[in-house]
Amino acid sequence: MVPKIYKFAFLFLLLSITPVSAEIIWGPTIERSGGEYIFETGNKYPNLSGIRGGSRISFPRTFSLLGIQGIITKERWEVSGSFKTTGWSQKSGEARDEDFFLGSISTENTTNIATREWSYRDSATVYAGSRNFADGKGKSTVSENRAEFYGRYYFQSANPNYWADGSGFFLSAGVRYSYFKYLFYDVNQFIESNPVFYGPIGIGLSFSNDLWEFFAGGGYRYSAGNFYLDLSLMPSFGRIKTRDFHVQRSINFFSENYGLGWASKAEVGYKMGPSWLSYLRINHRRFFSEGRFTSQGGLTSEDIASNLVSGFKSHINIKDYSIEIGLLNKLDWNQKSENSEK
Repeated sequence: MVPKIYKFAFLFLLLSITPVSAEIIWGPTIERSGGEYIFETGNKYPNLSGIRGGSRISFPRTFSLLGIQGIITKERWEVSGSFKTTGWSQKSGEARDEDFFLGSISTENTTNIATREWSYRDSATVYAGSRNFADGKGKSTVSENRAEFYGRYYFQSANPNYWADGSGFFLSAGVRYSYFKYLFYDVNQFIESNPVFYGPIGIGLSFSNDLWEFFAGGGYRYSAGNFYLDLSLMPSFGRIKTRDFHVQRSINFFSENYGLGWASKAEVGYKMGPSWLSYLRINHRRFFSEGRFTSQGGLTSEDIASNLVSGFKSHINIKDYSIEIGLLNKLDWNQKSENSEK
């Protein structure tokens, strides 16, 4: 799954060598993220074994990204691309792995964005009112690589040129690919057994994710003097594939989920001169998905028997945000050509 990100890096490189007939803008960026990632499975009503319960794995989305971006503008059109990475595994906070029973008063809310009812529930959790019979808490690290490409078309007096005054709406569409991996370690595990077990178990699991998101929406840009304001909202559709490897049980769980979400952005910038500007950007993202997972491997008879089942229900939900600071530089091709002639 990792090599796909380098294909995007190659496409991003093409942005920087686009013919000079279009305006080229580029710059570095640094981003700090926060939020939560939750994987859940379960059944509110008894399964074939008569058990009502499930499990939940929670990871914090706390890390920093460094990146580079490029923008091509021509008339009312804008095409942008960026590549961002953590660069290494970063500590992201406390993670948790829970197994729980569900009772008669427990709730299961499986639809966060219901298009038929036009309803929205902004929660990353599906099951509530549960009682844990196993609970592991520990540290987590995360590494992430991300590539994004977007296109815009501006209306009214709005202009893709950041240094030009004007205001108006725009339409936007794009795609984001991200590969990220969590490691859950230094785990203290509780198990409701006879006798009760509580103690350190070392590494709990590793969780790899391969996520595609497709966006379409719009926004508004206002630019006057040395400042500009850029607002956007884009609903999304996505697909995520995961590999969840539980070290102590020597078993893999493979998931494939599809879901809906949205991304919003509020950006304010300051023009430091005719070719440089700085900006502060606040991003919000939601992704709510449902699908199935299968198991492979295992040490106990129950785990090995699960390999023969066609699949189990899975929910993967992401609620995160980020604060981003960056610089943009408009390349002056005319000045370069004049210098080369001299």
